[in-house]
Amino acid sequence: MSFLNKRKQELQAALEKLEATENRVMELEADFQAIERSVALLVLTRDGLVDKVNDVFLDMLGYQRDQLIGKHHRVLCDSDYSRSEEYIVFWRELVTGNVKEGRFSNINADGQQVWLDARYLPVVSDQGIVKRIIVLVNNVVTQ
Repeated sequence: MSFLNKRKQELQAALEKLEATENRVMELEADFQAIERSVALLVLTRDGLVDKVNDVFLDMLGYQRDQLIGKHHRVLCDSDYSRSEEYIVFWRELVTGNVKEGRFSNINADGQQVWLDARYLPVVSDQGIVKRIIVLVNNVVTQ
């Protein structure tokens, strides 16, 4: 009988842990949704492909979602810059976990150069491997 009681306690503890985890996930999803509603957001794979883009970002630069999803980040950059050593170094630093913050030149949907105040935030696993890069854009800057 003590075996069944012990097993029941273990199951109860596991259920409580699962419930706490589910609650934490819901909190994090709510936090992310709040950010997504108010800040231009772009999520890139570690290879530089656009994985997710929110409406604020699309409206800011005039793109449609299907123009960016699955495309490389370089579609948002001047072609000379995207072929430069500077761009290679920029990505090398991101995939090694370095945050990049500042004013970045981008190309909007009309092909015009715009400057964005942005932060590129590498998301690093517990093994130290960059899994994705979250880009938060504060605003478009006129120069």
